[in-house]
Amino acid sequence: MTIKQLIKAPVRLLQRIENKFVRFLFVGVINTMFGYGMFVLFIWFGMHYSVALLCANFLGILFNYKTTGYIVFETKSNRLLLHFFLVYGIVYLFNLGELWLLDASNLYETILSWDLMSFLDTLPLNKAKIGDAIGQAITLLPNAILSFLLNKVFVFKPKE
Repeated sequence: MTIKQLIKAPVRLLQRIENKFVRFLFVGVINTMFGYGMFVLFIWFGMHYSVALLCANFLGILFNYKTTGYIVFETKSNRLLLHFFLVYGIVYLFNLGELWLLDASNLYETILSWDLMSFLDTLPLNKAKIGDAIGQAITLLPNAILSFLLNKVFVFKPKE
């Protein structure tokens, strides 16, 4: 079995789901793992959350465009890529504002003070960046909803 065949089987399975938002959520799990993984990697390398978010978004947009366009909205066209970038530019600014608000609050300190979070002290992580990772995790669902709506309306809108 080739890699192409291994990829096509789950893609076909996902495309059989009628509801596009449900399909978007499944694809979103894959896209989120990629994008969040990139964000965490960048902040662990010492990037400020705004730069890490920008870099992760850029790479994520390229990855997400193909998965979202093909699996969710059933298009292989590359002519919509600029619109997709613009939508994610809006989502990026919204996300940046969320992270700024969370950083300005005392939520990170509160969460990190919980006893169940003490295991983090045993890990070889940049402790100053844990709050950023937590903040980005908090914003995942609202940003997923926003990106679906913007993509549906401005990028992959149904032909009339």
